[in-house]
Amino acid sequence: MKKVMLLCLSALLFACDDGDLQIEQVDFDSVNISNCGNVDDLTETTFFFKIDQDEALLLNLASGLLENETSTPESISSTIPSSSSLIYRLFSDNVSQAYFCDVIPSLEPTVIEETTATAGDLNIDTEVGSVTETVKNYRHTISITGLSLTNSQNESLTDSSTFEYGTFTTSTSNSIELETPFSNYGEIESYVECLENPSDSSIRLYKTINDEFITLDVPIDSLANMATNDTLPRKINLETGLFRYVVADTLVTSDMACTTNPLSEDIEAWYFNSTSGNLNIETVESEPDTEGTITYTHSFTLDSLVLTLKANEEGESDSTLDLIESIEMGSYTTFGN
Repeated sequence: MKKVMLLCLSALLFACDDGDLQIEQVDFDSVNISNCGNVDDLTETTFFFKIDQDEALLLNLASGLLENETSTPESISSTIPSSSSLIYRLFSDNVSQAYFCDVIPSLEPTVIEETTATAGDLNIDTEVGSVTETVKNYRHTISITGLSLTNSQNESLTDSSTFEYGTFTTSTSNSIELETPFSNYGEIESYVECLENPSDSSIRLYKTINDEFITLDVPIDSLANMATNDTLPRKINLETGLFRYVVADTLVTSDMACTTNPLSEDIEAWYFNSTSGNLNIETVESEPDTEGTITYTHSFTLDSLVLTLKANEEGESDSTLDLIESIEMGSYTTFGN
């Protein structure tokens, strides 16, 4: 807990003794967030608590605030007390997680002091914390600004500073582990071509989703304006990383997808590069439109694809994923006369 939280609560949680204020020190800085774990999808969690012996700091979030995707700054917010609530409790004895999570709550210990937040703006900053061969782990950092607290004597204090309640972690399958790998990218109608090519002989096509992207480096002559035979698609070997799947701990941009250089040092990214497999391209020629223009639709299929997750830390090893037999990866359109 940030110092401002300590000061706010300390100033409010007191008892009168011959007219003097007896300050009780409260500090949850070293205490992790807990929850009852009673939902299948952790993003549906709304009740959190932090326990420090005989003290607890309870947070009830409005539903729908936690999502497995990177947030834009201050885009996920809630207000106290209208949609979320924060309560401090002092107990007669040490309290455990079971006190808050058991179906039938215990009668002991008893609450001897309760302080309620009567105002505050709650914000959740979500970003990717780590990525494995199968999952993306998200960190949800919960902070509150302009907190106003009221104790049992109906005395209030408002602080305009911001403090962190803590960080909660959730996980979701990465795009490789979907029932159909990369099917989420199929919902994006078309690829975008990078303004600068990765080489003189190829173009880079990409699609982005929130905090991740895929790229295909396609030889220019493989996108010839000429229909292919149904049984003889153009075939490109992918073993040199011509297909990439990248996850970052920030919102991705076109520059990130198009650069051939490492990303900025303040961005952590996880790279899945193709180390085996083929890109098959089938090209269909349209009938001329009223102006005589012909379009060529190049449909992409990846077969026998093997991806390798590159190690991020010194001492770690690259990790080779299981073979993906075949996946359709959208199309790209070129124009001819």
